[in-house]
Amino acid sequence: MTPLPGAGTIGRPLDAALSLSDPVPVFQPIIDLATGMITGYEALSRFPGLPGVPVDEVFDLAHRSGHGFELEVLAISRALALAHLRPAGTTLSVNLSPSTLCHPAVLRHLPDDLRGFQVEITENELVADAVRFRAALELVRERGAQIAVDDVGEGYAGLQRVMDIRPDVLKLDRSLVSGVDSRPDLAALLEAVVRFAGRVGAQVCAEGVETEAELALLADLDVAYGQGWFIGRPSPGFEPVSALAASRCTAALSEAVTLGDQRGTGDLVAALLAVAAADDLPALARVLTRIAPAIGADAVELSYLDPQGAYVEAVHDTQARFKGIRYFVDDLPLTLRVLADDVAAQVVLDAPGADPHESAWMAEDGVGSLLMVPVRSRSTVVGLFECHQWSRTPWRRSQIRAARHVAAVAGPVLENLLRADPPAL
Repeated sequence: MTPLPGAGTIGRPLDAALSLSDPVPVFQPIIDLATGMITGYEALSRFPGLPGVPVDEVFDLAHRSGHGFELEVLAISRALALAHLRPAGTTLSVNLSPSTLCHPAVLRHLPDDLRGFQVEITENELVADAVRFRAALELVRERGAQIAVDDVGEGYAGLQRVMDIRPDVLKLDRSLVSGVDSRPDLAALLEAVVRFAGRVGAQVCAEGVETEAELALLADLDVAYGQGWFIGRPSPGFEPVSALAASRCTAALSEAVTLGDQRGTGDLVAALLAVAAADDLPALARVLTRIAPAIGADAVELSYLDPQGAYVEAVHDTQARFKGIRYFVDDLPLTLRVLADDVAAQVVLDAPGADPHESAWMAEDGVGSLLMVPVRSRSTVVGLFECHQWSRTPWRRSQIRAARHVAAVAGPVLENLLRADPPAL
């Protein structure tokens, strides 16, 4: 090939690499996290002639020397030359920086019909001319392309910028995905991003998914798409996604349907009917043993709140794990907030920001993850429903919904049983 015009000014290593037919296109699969089906591929570049040099650094060098447009167009052209080989019905995503998108010649290097293609706007540079940038986006849309914003959560990808672009897809930066299965703070942030995306008509794609646990939690958070080494590595051809990743997605969907339906199904329904039929507090405690597996918890506990609101105490029978222990709510600020504000809350032991008061007894009792839901009868708080996991795993939304179902059914039952047989003070 002919080196880029003036490529020598970038540096001899880059000049040499481009002369050896770099960049080489590779394609990473993107999966639908709800179904496990492959939906598309992202076209990436590799530079075998520059071993050890990060790909982003190569493009940065090109832009700093004034040849970023040429290098991006070269990379895209090579990817588009292979686009016809991808599986039918899949999308091909290509990366363009804002400056390249705004270049007056860029559309000459893109197909007239961009249906089935996605243009990812990389967020590693500021937009110099916002009006021109928006006009360029509209021209690409007019040809049928979807627009994605890359690396949301990194660089300049602020929410105002995202709203200006009006993307079809928000691609989460790896920093927001890594370890999300053990980071309740990240999980809460991603849940908020998913809600935000839904309100602006966009879908969310998580990049850098590297573990099964990350994928499972992302699927449960209603993140639409995912890509990463656990799903499929970049390769010269259009390879299928990992069979394990696909099966985990379908399993997550099954769990969400079983546990997340507002009516409840299967074992959960049977357990809720048994809760409604309990005729005394020990019977109610025994029924709870059937609730835990239906929710996906290792143990559950239903406590009543004393009439003055000073403490909670577990209902139990002789087989209960927790027997008559009173926890004073003034000693547990998070518990107090759950009861006062009618909110669910979770604590994962040793996670950043974990409530120290709850963590203290959790560590002592071997509880790795705690979910608390207030129990109400009509408008009155009558107790607290807790779910425990021995592992330090954040609670999924489907589990939280299931716990709320239990609390809603248990509230009137608990109130009636307490009236009939008040516990000793």
